Amino acid sequence: MEKPVIYTYGNNSIDAKDLIKILQPYHINCVVDCRPQAYTMELSNTPSDELQQVLKQNNIAYLPFSQHFGVFPKETRNKNGTILYSKVIKSQRFLEGIQRLETGVEKGYTICIIDHERETAPSKRYIFIGKFLKDKYTISHILPSGSAFTQEQVEQQQIEYKEIRKQKKLVAQTVGTNGEELAALYLTNNGYQLLDHNWNLHRGCELDLVAMKDNTLHFIEVKTRTSDKYGEPEAAINWKKMQHICKAIQAYRYQRGFFNIDYQIDSIAILYRADNDYDLKHFLDIRPNGGPCADVIVFQQTSNK
Repeated sequence: MEKPVIYTYGNNSIDAKDLIKILQPYHINCVVDCRPQAYTMELSNTPSDELQQVLKQNNIAYLPFSQHFGVFPKETRNKNGTILYSKVIKSQRFLEGIQRLETGVEKGYTICIIDHERETAPSKRYIFIGKFLKDKYTISHILPSGSAFTQEQVEQQQIEYKEIRKQKKLVAQTVGTNGEELAALYLTNNGYQLLDHNWNLHRGCELDLVAMKDNTLHFIEVKTRTSDKYGEPEAAINWKKMQHICKAIQAYRYQRGFFNIDYQIDSIAILYRADNDYDLKHFLDIRPNGGPCADVIVFQQTSNK
C-alpha cells in the first residue's frame, strides 16, 4: 500500500502568491506554518495573517504550528544550546504536533509544512519532522524551483556530499603535507637547520616549520594550493592568522629558552602541481603589522628539468 504524502517547503522570503503557485501542482489543501511568530514579522517574510488570508482565497487551510515545530524548548537542547533529535522526539510539544499532522492526513488533507529555512538539509522540517515520519509517510521536500525530493533522496544526497567533502579534505591534507615537505627540503638545501615541524601551542596557534640559519630563528608559515583560482597561496595569511603565529612564537621561545636569539617570521607559498612540479616563493621577514617583507626568493621545480 502506497504511503500518504506530507510535503514541506522552506524559504527565507516566503511570498504568499508565489507559494500558491508552488503548492498548486501538488494539490496541497492545508499549510502548516512552523515559522516562529517573531520571524514572520520581519520585512523579508510574509506575516502569518497575510499568508492565511491569501491561502483562504485559494481554498487552502492554514494552521499555525510554531508552538510545535517552530521553537524548541530548553529541555530539548544540550548545554551548548544545540537541539538534539533524541530529546525533541520525546517532547510533549513535538508529539502533539505530530498527532495533529496525522489527524489531518486521516481527514483527507494534503499537508505542506513550511518554515523559513531555504536549504532542505539543515532545516528542522528535514532533521526532525521528516526523519521522524519517513517510515509512515512519504516526506516530499519541495524546492523553490518547484521540484521535489523525498526524505530518502535528500539523505542519500547528504551522504554523497559528506563523502565528497571527506575526499576533498583528505586531498587538501595531502597537498598541505606535501607542501610542508617540499618547503622543508627547500630550506635544508639552502643552509637552514630544521628544529621543529608542526609545533602546536593549541588549536589555531601552530608553527609549521621552525629553522635556524646564521644564528637567526626562522618561524615559517607554509601555504600550499593546487591553483591560483582563489588567489595566491600567500594571501591566505590574514591578520588573525598572524596574531596566532605571534602568540605561538612567544610560547615557543619561552619553552625552548630562545631568549637572546634574533628571530623573524617567514612564509613559504607553494603552487603545487606534483612533487616534482611546483612554484615556491619564500617571503623573508614578514612584518606582523602588514608592512612589506624584507625580500622574496622565487624557486621553481618543473618536471621538464
